[in-house]
Amino acid sequence: MAKFNELKNLSVLYAEDDVTLRNITEKTLQLVVGKVHSVKDGLEALNIYKNNPIDIVILDIYMGSISGIDVAKKIRESNNKVPIVIVSGSIATEDLLAACKLNLIDYIHKPIEFNALIKVLYLAVERLKVHGLLLAKINEMVSYDYFAKAFIHVDGRQTALTKNEIFAMELLLASRGHIIPYETFSQIIDEDLSAGALKNLILRIRKKMGNDTNLRNIAKIGYSLA
Repeated sequence: MAKFNELKNLSVLYAEDDVTLRNITEKTLQLVVGKVHSVKDGLEALNIYKNNPIDIVILDIYMGSISGIDVAKKIRESNNKVPIVIVSGSIATEDLLAACKLNLIDYIHKPIEFNALIKVLYLAVERLKVHGLLLAKINEMVSYDYFAKAFIHVDGRQTALTKNEIFAMELLLASRGHIIPYETFSQIIDEDLSAGALKNLILRIRKKMGNDTNLRNIAKIGYSLA
């Protein structure tokens, strides 16, 4: 049961061009995970991946102009840790060889059975744990829980974050040690985010974090998480 509860905090990107299969699997995923981004092709998948925090990616291998393999390759250019699952009725030899190089979790055959889906989700959770992606230590006093989308304090307290706070915090963690320009926050969170609104957002994060010595403002440039 504990393992099943972990799934409730997952954000899953699911791409499938068969509308019937997509609708069925989307509804199944919604029963077990926290957030499902369901799209019909590779272009949409890449756009969703770029603009949303995603824990697991599930891709149909053949869909439109951009295949699941091509989407996986693009994701792997910037992220070699996010769990990726390929779905297919059958896989050509050359595609199978290409897939083997992408550090995938597993393959699921169509039609997707419930038990097979749960199995790969559990495997993805284990992969996330291995890579330390479930809990990121910020400093000795506070960590960030990627599943709960909250700060975990050394005394055991948990402080939840809002949607925009999550986007900002995970952006800082993804680029840890580097300066993130003010404009990048605006692009990721909201195109109309003003300088004042961004400042207030960071202030709220600092307050919830408690010990914010790692979060630095580089005047007139941006923010950085040490």
